[in-house]
Amino acid sequence: MFEERYMGELEDVPLKDWTLTELAFHHHVMAQMGGFLNTEGVSFHHTIINEIERRGGLQDLHLS
Repeated sequence: MFEERYMGELEDVPLKDWTLTELAFHHHVMAQMGGFLNTEGVSFHHTIINEIERRGGLQDLHLS
């Protein structure tokens, strides 16, 4: 079960303050919805990807 914050709760939170699990979850959701995202959504998805990469990627994240 997802126990992190949902997008509505994270709207005003800087990406640097998101947990890696939150970044991974929202990246996954946005990747699945890629064909439906508008320009702003695609841009925000790229921002999430850049933050994940800045933190060293997801290889050390263990999702259950």
